[in-house]
Amino acid sequence: MAQLAPHSSEIRALHAEVVLVSFGTEHWARMWLQETGSPFRILLDPERQAYHAYGLKSSVLRSWAPPNIGYYAKAALQGRERYGRRGDPHQLGGDFIIDRRGFVRLAHPSSNPTDRPSVELLLHTLASLT
Repeated sequence: MAQLAPHSSEIRALHAEVVLVSFGTEHWARMWLQETGSPFRILLDPERQAYHAYGLKSSVLRSWAPPNIGYYAKAALQGRERYGRRGDPHQLGGDFIIDRRGFVRLAHPSSNPTDRPSVELLLHTLASLT
């Protein structure tokens, strides 16, 4: 979600809201929000009901596949911020756009921890709903 933060004013202009869902604790959620400076609201789902409802998986193999290890190694070498292990590192996330009537307009369950749709796709999808 860090890639969306610089676009928060565009998202608001489209009358949309980004809501993050995490299975973590309130302590780690607050810490993550503080560390990242994320302008978005976060909801906690410790039982992972939303994760299950949206078909999101947990996978050791996909979490630690060579491309992901390479991604994290490159981030470490570049000195990019790493926030440490918090919770289940094997839980795969996803990105969803849900319209005002509750219809899913974009569903992107992540195939690995770094798999996210482009900001352009998300903004385009939001713009198509107005």
